[in-house]
Amino acid sequence: MKYEISSHVGGETMPATQVYSLLDNQLLIFVRSWGSQDYNQKFVDEIMHFLSTAQADIEVTSPFDFVENLTSLANKVRISILLAHDYFYKSENKNSFSVGFETAILMRHKKELAWGTVGRFDVHQLNSEKVNLISASGTDRDQHVLLPIDLVGVEKDVDMRLGSIRLNGEKLLLSSAYKTNLQFKFDRNSKDWDLSGAGNDQATYWFSKITLD
Repeated sequence: MKYEISSHVGGETMPATQVYSLLDNQLLIFVRSWGSQDYNQKFVDEIMHFLSTAQADIEVTSPFDFVENLTSLANKVRISILLAHDYFYKSENKNSFSVGFETAILMRHKKELAWGTVGRFDVHQLNSEKVNLISASGTDRDQHVLLPIDLVGVEKDVDMRLGSIRLNGEKLLLSSAYKTNLQFKFDRNSKDWDLSGAGNDQATYWFSKITLD
């Protein structure tokens, strides 16, 4: 998987989004930390430890069960987020708030792509004819309050959005928007989608186009 990133800063600024490409580009971890970025590597390590072991088909124990309505790959992404959440909630944030994370995790295996998101991340499927929103972020309050409603590692429970698709040559778009809705326009010359905010100078948005090669 390859990715490119664009952003626009309006009246308020989101924390920087860091991207980690791992497991021979089959795993992308997007991390936006609310607090010190010094914790980012530990967050990635928690995610990576479980997923790398699971990818290698090594038997690994987890306190979390699989859920029936998700594929095996999506369940692995889910459990990796729960393990990271459990660590930060019980360790770094045990006595007082130190850090919380918005995250989007994309993992590919053969012709399947699974994702898990927490916080302000939408997942769109792009092809030459239309844009499909396949996973919506947070709540309507995300349009009015910059701090996301959901963060990894802060509350006892974490609200995740999870899913998977069969790949057929399309692209994905991962986006975060504040005080705007992204506008999509297909450019027939470049055969790609252009994006912009909806005419609000105070809008802040970020997006990443992901090629699933």
